[in-house]
Amino acid sequence: MKQVSESPNINLQEAEEHYQLSSENYTTESAENHLAYYRDKHPMNYRTLLEYYSN
Repeated sequence: MKQVSESPNINLQEAEEHYQLSSENYTTESAENHLAYYRDKHPMNYRTLLEYYSN
């Protein structure tokens, strides 16, 4: 995973909406594959979601 040192400039709602929209364009049989794709392509949004859901 890429390290992101600065704080995200996106709020939780925006990150969730973006993740959902990106999943519609990413066809896969496994949610894990989409999550890995999302983590690599959108690290700031991923970090926002990760920080929220890990608490």
